[in-house]
Amino acid sequence: MKRLLGKFAMVTGGSSGIGAACAQALAAEGAAVVATGRRFAGGPPRVPGSGEVVAAHLDVTDEAEVAARIAELPEIDVLVCSAGVGTFGPVIGAAAAELRAMLEVHVVGTLLCAREVLRRMQPRRAGHIVAIGSHAAHRAFTDCSGYTAAKAGQLGLMRVLAEEARPHNVRVTTLLPGATDTPIWDERPEFDRGKMMKPSDVAGFLVELVARPALSVEEVTVTPPAGAL
Repeated sequence: MKRLLGKFAMVTGGSSGIGAACAQALAAEGAAVVATGRRFAGGPPRVPGSGEVVAAHLDVTDEAEVAARIAELPEIDVLVCSAGVGTFGPVIGAAAAELRAMLEVHVVGTLLCAREVLRRMQPRRAGHIVAIGSHAAHRAFTDCSGYTAAKAGQLGLMRVLAEEARPHNVRVTTLLPGATDTPIWDERPEFDRGKMMKPSDVAGFLVELVARPALSVEEVTVTPPAGAL
């Protein structure tokens, strides 16, 4: 039996990587899914049916677009904030503009999407907001200063959101994956991507969290068997 029949989900960063895998995994369990991303065409999306994924444009850093996009959708049962960018290199060569771009997507983008969806979930006393974070929020890696700062900021935001949403019966989860074989590694050939998790591994774990409404997992780290790579 499909466990998410009748549910409506929105996934940011849904054009590739973990976001795209999450959209497909939620749909496989029967959810109607709108997958958003900056790469997708503009215009209002067609409302998907059960088990279907429909693409829609969204820049999560654009406050007006976020509010308009969410307002035009049906009641959202599940929001997955998976939009992400990453620039890597030593602190000594870091550019402030690159840090600001990562903070805008991971922290501001998560805030804007979660805020708009929570405003609709709270009166219904139902819903689940998930952020795809990174175990870099807990562990320091060289060449990863800006990305770590952005993911640590996102985690702090989600911890506060969990406290504020809990009295309204809205679940909040930060899923912190370790190394996952996504395009973020394309410019880092020194890493063995064969040892990494696949996006479908992370998405499958996310579905298990979403599909169990009697459980609230507010923060969880998942890594490949090899651990940190």
